[in-house]
Amino acid sequence: MTHAGSVGQTIGAKRAEFGRPYSGEEILSDEVLAARIRERAATTVVDAEELTRRGVPLSPFLEIGAGSVQRSIALANHQRADGVATDISQNALRDAPYVLSLLRQGRAPMRICCDAHHLPFLDDTFRYVFAYQTLHHFENPVPVVAECYRVLGRGGYFFFDEEPLDTRLRRLARGRRMLSHPPTRAQRIAARLGVEKVFWDDGAHERSLGIVEGRPDIATWREALACFGSVEAVVNRRLRFNSNLRTPMLSALLSGLVGGNIRGLCLKLDGMVAAADFCGRLMCPDCLSANLAVVEREPILCRNCGRTYPVVEGVYRMLPAELEAQLCLDAAEPPAAPPYAEAPAAEDVLGLDASLES
Repeated sequence: MTHAGSVGQTIGAKRAEFGRPYSGEEILSDEVLAARIRERAATTVVDAEELTRRGVPLSPFLEIGAGSVQRSIALANHQRADGVATDISQNALRDAPYVLSLLRQGRAPMRICCDAHHLPFLDDTFRYVFAYQTLHHFENPVPVVAECYRVLGRGGYFFFDEEPLDTRLRRLARGRRMLSHPPTRAQRIAARLGVEKVFWDDGAHERSLGIVEGRPDIATWREALACFGSVEAVVNRRLRFNSNLRTPMLSALLSGLVGGNIRGLCLKLDGMVAAADFCGRLMCPDCLSANLAVVEREPILCRNCGRTYPVVEGVYRMLPAELEAQLCLDAAEPPAAPPYAEAPAAEDVLGLDASLES
């Protein structure tokens, strides 16, 4: 069993991610925020339906960079899949009860605040690992993808979307221009045409908060995905270059020249087949032992090294001891969240639209 290193994200960047604000009731009162959550949940359902048609197993699943958990909630309810939503932001994961209320759903995944470089699971635990808008928050996504590969079982899939593939042409086109908040008239016009990210850097606001906004190029993506037995990537939403990024074909060449959004589906061919009981494969990030005492909504105890991992509003915090100390966690407990809402049919809640662009 090997762990990826923490190359690619400084302690300052991890602290910025961990300290992201708690939205709570704002999810129910802010129409813009609510619409964004509904849209992301609906997009996840559309993607899941496509993957199911292709025979991709979606349970048990692991989400990396789950944020407010809307995507894992959509998967748990629409696909009846079991799994875990992870994020280094405990505050974001605490939003889940409000998202359940907004989407009028009842099934929630297990939630774990952890570091993507040190996932608290044994090798070969999941059949499906996925991430949206996450991998570019590391200067180097290679170690994080290696962790995703480690916890996938043989025959399992890693799916990612809404990530950038940068090119020399794009760097020349945007120069040092930054997207404004709010955007200028020219930027609004470019957004309607879908080219605003070609001519402006959209990561300035996140960087001002200390959050990493990486721009991996095709060489980095090739290195990150090299461990998988097969890779299917689609680069650029408009031009849709289909490529495995490896074979020297025209589509791979154009992907490296033009760039744009990249989404991928990657298959693991080695290791052991994942079982359904992912809870029994939790692992202590400090001593790497799976000898844990796990009781729902109770702190997790490592019987091997004695480490206790707290639970706050249903969110388990399983960070390595050194990292937890460096993040300077606040000892005060957050306010209580509302109970989960009852669940009607998923189609009624998510307002599915088959025309959504994935």
